[in-house]
Amino acid sequence: MGDRNPLYLDDDYRRHLDCERALAPPAMMQMWTMGDINFQRAPGTVESPNERVFEVLEKYGFPGIVAVSYDINFHRLLLEGDRAHHYSTIESITPLKQTVLGEGYFVTEHAEFMDQNATLYADAMIAYFVYRPKSTDANATQTAQETPIPASSDLQWTTDFTDILYASLSEGQSLPELEIPITHKLIVGGALATQDFMPVHHNAPAAKASGMPDIFMNILTTNGLCARYLSDWAGAGSRLKRINFKLMAPNVPGDTMIMQGNVVKLERGDLDKDSDNNSEPMVTVDFAGKNSRGVHVMGSATLALAW
Repeated sequence: MGDRNPLYLDDDYRRHLDCERALAPPAMMQMWTMGDINFQRAPGTVESPNERVFEVLEKYGFPGIVAVSYDINFHRLLLEGDRAHHYSTIESITPLKQTVLGEGYFVTEHAEFMDQNATLYADAMIAYFVYRPKSTDANATQTAQETPIPASSDLQWTTDFTDILYASLSEGQSLPELEIPITHKLIVGGALATQDFMPVHHNAPAAKASGMPDIFMNILTTNGLCARYLSDWAGAGSRLKRINFKLMAPNVPGDTMIMQGNVVKLERGDLDKDSDNNSEPMVTVDFAGKNSRGVHVMGSATLALAW
C-alpha cells in the first residue's frame, strides 16, 4: 500500500507512545478473518450462511461478484498477539437490477469483527453486486451522483508524518493530491496481502469473463490506499475512526489513480487535557480517487487528530 507510517513500523516511535506491542493499521481489519488460498477458513470457524447466499446465486446464473461499498467504524487498533474472528449477517438483497456490468442483485452484509475477548474492534456494512456478466466492454464503469467529487488541488504531495494542527485547518480546505500508479504488482500484491484470492484480482481471463477489461483492484486494497492517503496527510498521531466509500470505475493495470480530498467538518470539543470531559479534535474529509475511466472511489472519513 506504500504506507510507511511509523506508528506501524517504528518500535521507537511506539515506545514514545508507551505502546510496547506492534499495531495493525485499521484498514487491515477484515483481512485477519479471510479464507486462505484454498478458500478454507481457520480451524473452528463456523460456516457463514452468507457464503451460501452467494453460492445459490451463482447456481442460478449469477457468477460475477464485485464489492461496491464499505461503511466501517473502527473502535480500537489491534495489537500484536490479538486473535480476530468475525460474525456476519445478510442485511438486505435488492430486487433484480440492470447495470453496465449486467443484471444482478446488490447484497449487503453486516460484519462484526471481534478480538479474543469477544470485544468489538470494528464493524462494517459491506455491499456486493452479484451479477450475470453482460459483456466484456473495456470501458464498463459505474457512476454515482450522491457525493460531489472533491475539488482538485495544486498542492504538491509530501509525506513527513508530521501531525497536522487542528488550528491550521478550515472547512473547505483542500488536501494535497496523491498520484498512485496502478500496476499488476499493486493489484496482485494487494489482493494477496489482504487474503483475497478471488481469481478476478490475479487472473485476466477470469476478470474478462466477469465483464472487466483486465484484472482489477479489490476493495480491501482500495481501503488500504484511502487509509494511507488520509493518515499520511493527518500525521502518524491521527486515528481513523470511520470510513465509508463507494467503488465505481475499476482500477486496472496501466492506469494512474489521483487521490483528492476536502475538509468538510471540524469538531473541536473540549481540548483541556485536565478536564474530565475532554474529547479529541476531529476532522471529516470527503475524498475521491480518479483514473482515466472516471471516479474509482468516492467517500468520506472521520479522523481524530493528535493533540
